[in-house]
Amino acid sequence: MYLKSLEIQGFKSFPDKISLNFDKGLTAVVGPNGSGKSNIGDAVRWVLGEQSTKTLRGNKMEDIIFSGTVSRKAMGFACVTLNIDNSDKTIPECDDIISVTRKLYRSGESEYRINGKSVRLKDINELFMDTGLGRDGYSIIGQGRIAEIVSARSTERRSIFEEASGISKFRYKKEESEKKLSSAQENILRLTDIISELESRIEPLRQQSEKAEKFLELSAQQKKIEISVWVYRLKELKSKLESIQSQQMLKSAEFQNTENDIKIQEEKIQKGYRSMQETNVESDKLRQKILEEEQYSSNIKSDIAVYENDIVHSQNTIKSIEEKNESGNILLEHVLSDIDTEEKKISEIQNVIETAESELEKLSAELDDAEKKAVESGKLSEKNNSELNSYYKMKNEYLINAELFRNNMRSAENMQNELEESQEKSQQIFDEFEQKKNNISLELENILKSSDEINNKISGTEKLYNSAKSRFEESKNELEKVLFECKSKKQRKKILEELENNMEGFSGSVKLILKASKQGRLSGVHGTVAQLIYTEPKYSVAVETVLGGAMQNIIVENEETAKRCIRFLKEEKGGRATFLPITSVKGRKFSEQSALDDENLISVASGLIKCEDKYREIVESLLGNTAVAEDIDSASVLAKKYKYRFRTVTLDGQLINAGGSFTGGSVQRSAGIFTRKNELEKIESEILSLETKRQKLSENSEKFRSQSEKFRSELNILNESLKNSESERIRLETELKNISENRKNAEDVLKNSQSKREENISKIQEYSESLVSVQKKLEDIESKILNIEKSSESRQDEINILNKKRSEISEKISDLKIRRAELYKDLEIHKNELSRLCESENQIQNDLKKFSDDISNQQNIISEKNSLILQRKKQLADFKSNSGEYLLKIESLKKVHDEQSIQVRELQKGLKEINILKDKLLGEVTRLNERFDVTQRDFDNIVSQLLETYELTRSEAFKIADEISDISDAQKKLLSLKNQIKALGNVNTGAVEEYKEVSERYKFLSSQLDDVKKAKLELENIIETLTDDMCRMFSESFKIINRNFKSIFRELFGGGSAELILTEPENVLESGIEISVAPPGKVIKNLISLSGGEQSFVAIAIYFAILKLKPSPFCILDEIDAALDESNVARYAQYLKNFTDTTQFVLVTHRRSAMEEANVLYGVTMQEDGISRLLKMEQY
Repeated sequence: MYLKSLEIQGFKSFPDKISLNFDKGLTAVVGPNGSGKSNIGDAVRWVLGEQSTKTLRGNKMEDIIFSGTVSRKAMGFACVTLNIDNSDKTIPECDDIISVTRKLYRSGESEYRINGKSVRLKDINELFMDTGLGRDGYSIIGQGRIAEIVSARSTERRSIFEEASGISKFRYKKEESEKKLSSAQENILRLTDIISELESRIEPLRQQSEKAEKFLELSAQQKKIEISVWVYRLKELKSKLESIQSQQMLKSAEFQNTENDIKIQEEKIQKGYRSMQETNVESDKLRQKILEEEQYSSNIKSDIAVYENDIVHSQNTIKSIEEKNESGNILLEHVLSDIDTEEKKISEIQNVIETAESELEKLSAELDDAEKKAVESGKLSEKNNSELNSYYKMKNEYLINAELFRNNMRSAENMQNELEESQEKSQQIFDEFEQKKNNISLELENILKSSDEINNKISGTEKLYNSAKSRFEESKNELEKVLFECKSKKQRKKILEELENNMEGFSGSVKLILKASKQGRLSGVHGTVAQLIYTEPKYSVAVETVLGGAMQNIIVENEETAKRCIRFLKEEKGGRATFLPITSVKGRKFSEQSALDDENLISVASGLIKCEDKYREIVESLLGNTAVAEDIDSASVLAKKYKYRFRTVTLDGQLINAGGSFTGGSVQRSAGIFTRKNELEKIESEILSLETKRQKLSENSEKFRSQSEKFRSELNILNESLKNSESERIRLETELKNISENRKNAEDVLKNSQSKREENISKIQEYSESLVSVQKKLEDIESKILNIEKSSESRQDEINILNKKRSEISEKISDLKIRRAELYKDLEIHKNELSRLCESENQIQNDLKKFSDDISNQQNIISEKNSLILQRKKQLADFKSNSGEYLLKIESLKKVHDEQSIQVRELQKGLKEINILKDKLLGEVTRLNERFDVTQRDFDNIVSQLLETYELTRSEAFKIADEISDISDAQKKLLSLKNQIKALGNVNTGAVEEYKEVSERYKFLSSQLDDVKKAKLELENIIETLTDDMCRMFSESFKIINRNFKSIFRELFGGGSAELILTEPENVLESGIEISVAPPGKVIKNLISLSGGEQSFVAIAIYFAILKLKPSPFCILDEIDAALDESNVARYAQYLKNFTDTTQFVLVTHRRSAMEEANVLYGVTMQEDGISRLLKMEQY
């Protein structure tokens, strides 16, 4: 079996689908940091079922899906497929090629497939269990796993050893069996409680069944006579109804005639009212017209006032425009005057500009002449200057050389000073290094003493830690016992509550009524007797015995509620039940008051019951004539003394009935309906006590754990201090070596400084001689320069005179040009002002024309408004004339309305007389109707009783009823039967069917209990066998791994010793595993004292020891060589070759020695940010 290929798409930095094909031997995956090479190992870990996002180097599972880059969109899913060659049938039940696929969508949906078939994660885990490829196996080893195996607690190292020993599958089966065993134990406990409950019900149900059969026989006789009596009454009531109906018909006819008369009279009154209404409407219309005309007149007056106001406004507007027109004419005169002034100024400026232009031409000619003369003088001066420049150049060269020699001398002198200072500093440094060497030697001696002291403290703290750990384990074990007991109690409570909630023990009809009440389908149902009463636990058996089936009687609000419940049971075909209405059930007092002081009497049963006051009468009716005694002897004496006139019950449930019969024996009542409530209360109290004890033990356990952690923390601190001391020692030794080397270097510098001083003195002498030679040449050159400068001075005077004249002419020309520019600027300003004044003239002319037009418009408006005022005044005169006519018509209509009102009052008086007659007839009809309703209700009640009680219609009752010759005799027989039924007491009519049902259920559950007990025994045997096999296999494998570890450690480290130690040899399945190693020449008390490379080599040796025992088909090693130096990497890579015959290796690395041992090389690059690419190289 080996890894054939790996396909990745959308996983982390691999958005595009890639495929890696693997051969047997070593395959290396290389690449720079951050290129994504470790993502290949993560992909294999993920496809094999890894669920930890931390292990996959993410925060949430969605992080493994390619999240996109600047140039690439994010992927919607990640998919990895692992193809494994199984041709050697390492996994027998699978094909030659096993293809495992895992796919995750960004929505959170995921899927697993094996050879294309959809499977569960559990199937993948089980498939690779004990092959080394599982999630907890050793097929994928990264830097984290290397660090974990060294730094983890001893109990956390077990997983890879269990995988190697092949017990993972056994442990999985054992855990599954233990879960089934726990479930079986819960089922046994539940079935035992239910069976116990059923056992307590069987005997009472048998007794109730016999009583029910007697009850049903008497009820049948009662039914026959009661139906006959009811039929007799129906016939009487029917005759009475027919007589009442004939009287109703006669009175109803008279009443109908009266109603017709009332209707005719009311129509006449309504007609009179309509005439009055029409008169009123016509008057209102006229009044409305008057109001409208008055309103319209008001509007006309308002319009006249508005028009007059408009005329005044127009007159004011004309006056304002005339004033503006006068101002415009004055402004126009001023503008025309300003235009004339500006035109004169423009003419004057143009004349001045012409004069300036003429003078400018004259000065330009004079300037040209002066410039020609200056050019001729300049040529002669240039010749002298050229010669002078040549000498100046030579002088500058000599000056530069002289300064150069001076600088060299100064540098050499400064160098001399520096060399002398350097020599002094070198001597000081040499002395300082000598002093430091002595100080570090002293510190090194102190560090060695400190390390010895820390080792002594570690030894003492380890003893304290072991003591605290032991006390913590003891406290923890005791806490687990309390938790187990608490769990058992809670389980028992849960079962009792489940029985209570399921109303176990109640008949089907009672359950049906209670459920309907909870659902709101039936109102007024309070609950069963068992639910609503309470007694002390010591009396519960006695009370439950007396009540028997009456515990299931249902207490309801009133008789109507009881009827509704009975109808509901009939409709639902839910059986029969007994109901106790609070309003009808009356209590009965104890018949023998003299017995209350008897020493054999504990109390009347009803006195032992606690309940709400409203249920007291019901309790008295059920238990008011029952005495409670200590035992059967006391009960016998008490009952015999009072001639067996009441029932007597003992505390253990023995019963002496009224009349002298005895009922008793042994009946288990631990889970009865009534005692179940008491047991629940007791268990709740016990749970509360256990919780308090658990809290206290938990605090103690936490205290000891805290002490243990404290000492462990101190140990870690001491070990860290020891490690720091060792590091400090190494640092001081290294520093001492460095200081010795620096001291020698300082001595060499001192010698070299003396040599340089001597060389520098000779250089200073050489620079001084060169400076004297250069200064002599400088004196000759300066004499020649002086002669040339004298001849140039006279030539320069002439040039200066010409230049002064040119300057003066240029200055005059410049002044003239400035003046000319200023004149042109003034000219432009006056032209702009002239243009503005012309525009103002045009604007004023337009305004004057507009003023004339506006005056004409306002005069037209005044004329129009005067015309409208004349029209409105004429309309106002017309309206005054119409209003007088309307007032005369209104007065005439008022007289007509008064006459109509008198007629209506006469009609209303006649209607009142007819209504008096109608009310009299209505009273008679109503009385007849009431008599009819009462009789009909009695008739219907009997029909309803027939239907509700016996489910018979009237016709069916007539068919089966017997003829009654003497109704009084029939009623006496009926009363006698009712008394006999009453003497039976409370009867559970469903007991016959319920007794049969409970008996059958008891047999069925007893059979189930036997099956569960048998299954439990089988599971216990399986667990015991699995445990033995796991202990044997783990012990054998551990010995071999330990032996392999010892030899591989010596090979890798070149000597030394190593051992794996079980912390609890007597409990190999739970024992931790300690690692003890000693590299060559070292004594190691703690693995933390090893260097990073040594720790890695120890972990690698353990993995190699496991691979030697049980080779994994393939193994991915993800940069586990990171902490090794180059020589150890080479040794590690070469050692891998020993396993390539049995295990295929994939190395994720960037170490050269590891790459050289690989058969195939895959390169991972990231040419584009965030996207990994793959390259392959074979036989390189």
